[in-house]
Parts: sequence; C-alpha cells; structure tokens
Amino acid sequence: MRRFLSLLAHEFRLARTTIPIHAVAILEPVVLYALLTAILVHPSLDVYVTTPTDEVGRSLVTAMQSIGSPIGQAYINPILTDKTEPDGLRQVITVEEINGTPTAVQKYNLIDSNLVKNYRNRLTAAALELWNDNLGHKAVVVVQESSLPFDIPYTVYFGMAMLPLAAMLSASMIGAILIAQEFELQTIDEYRVAPTPTWMILSARMVRLVLSAAIAAGLLLAVIGLLNGYWPDSIGMVALILLPVAIIGGCLGMIIGLQTRTTLPAFILTLAASITFWIIGDSFKPAALFGGFYELASYLTPNSYAVNLLFPYFYRSQINPLPLSVLVLVCLSLVMLLALAVLYARRVSNPE
Repeated sequence: MRRFLSLLAHEFRLARTTIPIHAVAILEPVVLYALLTAILVHPSLDVYVTTPTDEVGRSLVTAMQSIGSPIGQAYINPILTDKTEPDGLRQVITVEEINGTPTAVQKYNLIDSNLVKNYRNRLTAAALELWNDNLGHKAVVVVQESSLPFDIPYTVYFGMAMLPLAAMLSASMIGAILIAQEFELQTIDEYRVAPTPTWMILSARMVRLVLSAAIAAGLLLAVIGLLNGYWPDSIGMVALILLPVAIIGGCLGMIIGLQTRTTLPAFILTLAASITFWIIGDSFKPAALFGGFYELASYLTPNSYAVNLLFPYFYRSQINPLPLSVLVLVCLSLVMLLALAVLYARRVSNPE
C-alpha cells in the first residue's frame, strides 16, 4: 500500500511538468460550454415590431404574447419600435398592405441562417395563432400536458451532454501526454527496470486520471448549475455514471501515448477522438430523435450511453433502457483496461 501511495504522489508531482496541458484538458469543456451557450438561441426571442397603427397589427402583437410553454418562458417577446428597417437591430416586423391584404413583412439585418430560421418560425407561429383564432368553433385545440413542473432550459441539456466530454477529454489528453513525454524524455526506462508490478503503475496513473476527470466534470457541472439555477437530482450518481467514461478516456489516452510516443500527435488524436465522440454521442439532442445513420453511429460512442444514464437525473424521465447503457459502459471499461495492460506490457514491461 505504501508503494502504491508513493506512486500516486509521484503521479501528482508530474502535473508540474504539464501545467498547460492540464489547464487545456480541464478548462476547455467549461470555456466551450460558456462560449456556445452565449450564442445558442434561447426559448424567448426579442422580436422588434413596428408600432401597429391598426387592429390587424395589434392582433399580431397579442398573438405573439400568447405563444409559449405552459410551464416556461414565452417563445416571443415582442418589442415595439418606431423603426421600419432593421437599422441596428437583428430584425423588425412591419404590417403592410400588399395587394389589398394585410401582410407581416419580416426584415433582417446581418444574422446567420439559424437565427433567420428561428425568427421566421416565431412569426409563423404567431400567424398560425391568428388563423386558429379566426376559425372560431372549428379551431384546432392543442392540449399540452407537462411532464415536469417547470420548463428546463436547453442549455441544461447541452451542458449535461458535455459532461462525458469533460471526463473523457481530461483523462485521455493527460494520460496520452504523460506517456508520450516518458518516451520522449526516456524516463520510461525507469519503469522498465523498476520492480513495481505493472498493475500497480497503471492503477496509480488511472486513479490520477480519474481524479483529473472528476475535477473537469465537477467544474462544468458547477457552471451549468450556477448559470441555469438547475442541478441534477443526485450529484453522486452523476459522478458514478462518469466514472467508466473517465476510465475509458484514460485507457484510450494511454494507448494513444504508447502508440505515438510523441507529444503532438498524442495531443491531436485525443482531442479529435474526444470531440468526435461528443458530437456523435447525443451532443445537441438525443440521437434517437434524429434517427437514421446518426442514431446508429451514436451507439458506437460511450458518450451516448452516458447521456442516456444522465438524462433521468436531470429530466426525471428516460430515453432508452438504462440496463443496456450500464452494461455497455462497464464492459467497455473492462475491455479498454485489458487492452491497455496488454499494450503496456509489450511496449514497456517486455519491449521487443
């Protein structure tokens, strides 16, 4: 036990040699989340409308104010303005008479296609609300039954799906860089001649990588909670779910380090692998809602199974059966640990 603790202490002392890498691996998910949430479209959009002068225009504004979630924010926040052109604004809506018909004209400034889509969809929703009101007793009645007491911001899901990324990126990148550095600096020879068993060396490093992953995921979870005022039902269960992801990431990183034996390729490969697993693995919404090839590809990533297990603790409902996700993550962790042990023995303990 004393030898293991000495190895573990040595692992933490090694952090001083890779401070920039630790900063990138641990803080990048937090920075990425903060930047992306700043540009994500929020449920309620500020929509500028030229101050109406007739009943049709006033009815349009009233319809905008009535559209929204029964347990959350309104989808449209109409702001009256004297402008008829979007000078200094993202867009402006004017009600004009075209060929004798009152028509809502939406004019845009320099914004991206995604914002155009969202602004257009909200105007369409208001127009449909007006049309439905005019149908009288023939109107379409939509009954919305809420499964939660209040609406959860999309930024919560987006952050939840980034938690596996934080765990995997931290563990894999740090693990790969440490192994690669040992080959570059030839300190790997110390492990070759040391009487310490291989399993003890790998266990100490894995504990260190899991703790690094816990710090990265913990920071991201704190930012999600502070920004949205929403926390999962059980932080302990979130940590338990991310544990196999961290182990898989740590094994993947060390395997890459053993194969490349150089720092730069190890850094690039672990970054690319972590981002790819995140994008394919339910990053922006559950893959089951996409269907097709994307859903099939998501089953090949540990992130997708982790998100499936995290979902009930944030939304109190589940997407897919949970036992399968538990089985996949546990089995994949064991397979990766076995692969790492075999490769480490070939590259370090018993080199050719």
